Amino acid sequence: MEELLKDLKAAGVHSIKSDSEIIMEIFQDELRSPNKVDYLINRLLTLNKSRIEKVKIECPQGILDKLVVTRVKMKVIGERLIFKKQFAECENKKVPPYEVWPLLKKSSITFLSEVMNFTYEQTEKFLKSMKTELPEQADKMFTVYTVHSEPAGVVFPHLEPGRDREGRMFWIGIHPDFKGKGYGKNLHLIGLHRLQHDFKAETYLGVTRANNGAMRKVMEANGCLQESNSVFSLEYSFSG
Repeated sequence: MEELLKDLKAAGVHSIKSDSEIIMEIFQDELRSPNKVDYLINRLLTLNKSRIEKVKIECPQGILDKLVVTRVKMKVIGERLIFKKQFAECENKKVPPYEVWPLLKKSSITFLSEVMNFTYEQTEKFLKSMKTELPEQADKMFTVYTVHSEPAGVVFPHLEPGRDREGRMFWIGIHPDFKGKGYGKNLHLIGLHRLQHDFKAETYLGVTRANNGAMRKVMEANGCLQESNSVFSLEYSFSG
């Protein structure tokens, strides 16, 4: 599997692997040979001696049309929009108060489970998976936005492995008790601030579902520009 992922990287496919899934990205200006990539992805999907449960891919329609086998085997699960920001042009805005919490502390898991509406066990698995994917960054990612000293939301900023100082947010969400009050913009701004100043990112790339109007407004309000091409999300499950 590792050799396949190396071959895919050489062909222009960025990937990140956890204990249970592989997430791949294919962008128009990076793809070397669509036929070779299609062949390599097909080989990946036929591996039967692996603990990987799912393979996910994000790519524009133009690339998807060239991946003949991939588009048949994998299921399209949604369309997403890409937003970017150059931190060199970023003003130092006043940032709302925040705290960085221990990743796997019981209180951290409990709070995140309430934000995500997951069980404690599901949330712990999510965090452990994140630590597997980003082992050198995970312990400084759990960023909590506080409102009047109360935790109101969580964002996980990080540098994307294999990308040149490109910052992303692994996950972002407001606690149910604080939803509908316009706090999403502040939480996202905290994430951008930490990416620029703590993680030393030079750019930010954010992706959201095409129908998520609220998140689109948040990114636009914080100076992120939407790319002209959207991407399609595809998924393959080894369990059928």
